[in-house]
Amino acid sequence: MADDASREREFTRAASHELRTPLTVIRVASDLIEHDPGLSEASKRSLARIQDAVSGMEAIIDALLLLARGERCAMEAEHFSVRELVEQELAHVRPLLEHKQLKLDVKLDAAPVLHAPPCVLRVMLGNLLNNAARFTDAGEVRVRLGSDRLSVEDTGIGMDAATLARACEPFYRGESEQGVGPGLGLAIAHRLGQRCGWPLQLQSAPGQGTCASILFGDAIRD
Repeated sequence: MADDASREREFTRAASHELRTPLTVIRVASDLIEHDPGLSEASKRSLARIQDAVSGMEAIIDALLLLARGERCAMEAEHFSVRELVEQELAHVRPLLEHKQLKLDVKLDAAPVLHAPPCVLRVMLGNLLNNAARFTDAGEVRVRLGSDRLSVEDTGIGMDAATLARACEPFYRGESEQGVGPGLGLAIAHRLGQRCGWPLQLQSAPGQGTCASILFGDAIRD
């Protein structure tokens, strides 16, 4: 098992480094295009989405490299505002929700500060928001920030008990998810949460939606 874990970490590290080169090319090219005075408003909006996607992929790579280092390696942590990060991620998902005509209900009732790599929470929250948007065809997505947790709840298809029990397994997809993504989002979020001491809690029922909560617990900093 130890050898398998080592091989998995080495593969993750190598793959992550390989992805950086094409992402850097996209980043540089998009930055150059941004300075073109002849860009139409539609092109500017498309370019902004490309740049947001690149930023998201760079955060995922940073998070994967963190996992690849193993628990014995210290994380490069910093103090950051959870509220500010949540607002940034909400800006990324709003166009998708608007396209599906889903309501976004946000209540940020606290302003916790964490000491950790911000990319970890960015990837975790991004995955939860994208899942909520992907599996909800009508209704709303609710985001709640409290003093000790961050929750994303939807009115989507939900999961039965068997699917919920395996939801955080890599590459696992329930029957209703066939053909939708590689089945890695919750697995990555779960492992990142374990690495930082932020358990990922899932509650769901078929036809009633899903609530995913990141529990900060003792990780909160005043």
